[in-house]
Amino acid sequence: MKYFQDKVAIVTGAGSGIGKELAKELARQGAKLAVTDIVPERVDQVVKELKEMGAEAKGYPVDHSDLAKVKDFAQKFFSDWNEIDVLCLNAGVGLGGKIEQHTIEDWEWIINNNLWSVIYMLQLFLPKMIERQAGKILITASGAGLIGIPGTTPYCTTKFALVGLAESLRAELSKYQINVSVLCPGIINTNIVRDSRLYLADESGQNLKTKFTDFYQRFGADPAKVARDGIRALRRGRGIQPSPLHMWPLYILKRISPALYQYLAGLTWRKGWLV
Repeated sequence: MKYFQDKVAIVTGAGSGIGKELAKELARQGAKLAVTDIVPERVDQVVKELKEMGAEAKGYPVDHSDLAKVKDFAQKFFSDWNEIDVLCLNAGVGLGGKIEQHTIEDWEWIINNNLWSVIYMLQLFLPKMIERQAGKILITASGAGLIGIPGTTPYCTTKFALVGLAESLRAELSKYQINVSVLCPGIINTNIVRDSRLYLADESGQNLKTKFTDFYQRFGADPAKVARDGIRALRRGRGIQPSPLHMWPLYILKRISPALYQYLAGLTWRKGWLV
């Protein structure tokens, strides 16, 4: 029997990239899928693809940064499915630029989309898991939640918060037989840059968003690989899952010598090697 056979799974931000591949990987493992995305057309498309794979699936357009809309989704979900076995909290956005360029509105935007979106879902769905004393939770953070990357300070802030949330939650929920894993992707070929707010510019003042988007498309890893690593982490009960292999060297360097990593990160930024 497949590992997630007949388990009910929610995947947020499933309209593209890692979220879509997480949904597909769970479908291959026999799960029933409830998928969300802020873009209705993406929701419709992923539901179509999941059903073509033979999975039972239902889509919900949701803005996870809006508590009222997440509450509406929770009400609809429990009316449609009644119970939850797997919670993949993947919805999020990107933000890049010098710290002095960011406004309070930028900070609120990324914290709402990357951190509050996860907190809202946990508040509304975790009680059912605790009541049943069963379930698995996968939180998509980022490699930028393991190492501080200059030019992405607000983004790193939210992703470090998610790693800390997952680690503490993992310990706290162990007595309920609920496993929590956190997925930390590196450079992946997804819509993260295209859908992001990016204020970095070259010496001529030209915004670098197109350049970074092209870079991620050309050199970014396949999101399907990251999704497989994430679902494998859930199955094996692994706490922190960097993915893919290119994420490991910096993670290991940071763990072995935080001071050396900080020196190299600062040098890279001062020399302009990142942009």
